[in-house]
Amino acid sequence: MPWEWVDLSAAELDLPVAIGGSTEPHRLLEAHRHGAFPFPRHRDHAAATQRARYAHHLADGRITAFPAVKSVDARPLTWWSPARRPVIPVGARHLSSCLRHSADDTGPQWIVSCDHAFASVVEDCQEQAGSSWITDAYRASLIALHEAGWAHSIEIWHEDTLIAGLFGTGIGNVFSVDSAFGRHPHATRVAFADLSRRLHGLAELIDIQVPHDYATALGTRSVTRAEYLEALLAVDLPLTIPTGVLAVRPWAPTAHG
Repeated sequence: MPWEWVDLSAAELDLPVAIGGSTEPHRLLEAHRHGAFPFPRHRDHAAATQRARYAHHLADGRITAFPAVKSVDARPLTWWSPARRPVIPVGARHLSSCLRHSADDTGPQWIVSCDHAFASVVEDCQEQAGSSWITDAYRASLIALHEAGWAHSIEIWHEDTLIAGLFGTGIGNVFSVDSAFGRHPHATRVAFADLSRRLHGLAELIDIQVPHDYATALGTRSVTRAEYLEALLAVDLPLTIPTGVLAVRPWAPTAHG
């Protein structure tokens, strides 16, 4: 899967940039370094159907076909690098109101942590967020990237129960969120707010990859692929996110957001 083969300038908004390959940890990391991520845009997972769907664009070079590899992940892969990318600027002020500190334990509170339960967050995203594209093989690769310091998670707890979280990969000035889930209204927004807080001074952008329902209220804006890659490639090092816990009051939006 040499990403140097992939001509991102030929990529279009509704087309993947590549098909095939694998989600082995080093393959995932190299894809992220080139601003790409795996995601199924169609429910039909048959490999032959995927290639037939994009046959014309594979022939004219708009989509790169990676060599077939033996993998326990039978899902045919499509890799995406949107022409415009939904992002949240790190330090966005509208998110800070979600983190109302709880100075005492006399009232209800949520506890926010980082990298405390990465595997559990991935599993809950599989189950709660309807992310069937997170296969067991992909999950194993994500855990390997987490153990190597590239992938991180944010967790929201109510007592001992994990009620929301997100996970993704951090490279240079960008943290790319792969998936998020929430069992409590608005808790996912608190997870993004805490991620933004932890990334302050360390990164520029929180990448949402593709539009999601939970991202509607996050104040996302879109950047061009060139702008995204400029931020991403500024520093080719893993993002080290501060750990530690934060107690916050359960949050709900006001009439003003």
